[in-house]
Amino acid sequence: MKGAYTNKHTREIQDVVMKNVIDLVETQVEEVRASQLISDDDSSASNNLTRDRINEMVIKAVPKKKDRLVGLGLRAGSSSSQPPISDPVIMEELREKTDRIEALETQNATILAQMVEQKSTLELQSEQVAETQRLNREFLEKMKELFPTQF
Repeated sequence: MKGAYTNKHTREIQDVVMKNVIDLVETQVEEVRASQLISDDDSSASNNLTRDRINEMVIKAVPKKKDRLVGLGLRAGSSSSQPPISDPVIMEELREKTDRIEALETQNATILAQMVEQKSTLELQSEQVAETQRLNREFLEKMKELFPTQF
């Protein structure tokens, strides 16, 4: 948001309202991050704010005019998160596609396992062929030694 309202030549935010909003949100973000650092005490909690949390701060800080958020073009009651899908047809399609994906993943895992097995079988057969060729060469050399006129 800061980049959208910053003048590219002067590198300053010229819209006073948006400058105040951005400053306020940046201050709030810094305060929340500072309080997280103090209260975490080496816990596994993340020190990063989520994008949704920052968006909520922006929506609360932006002034409203005619049921719109100034500078954002959103309705004052809307949020950045998508509402959950409640259409039963869409939910059924989603379940079917999820089932299909799971079946394909299972099939893929089975095929990969078969390929690994086939590869090991081919490697073993390749070793056996190489050994047979070596024995055949040795046999041919012995035959040449025993019967030099014949070979």
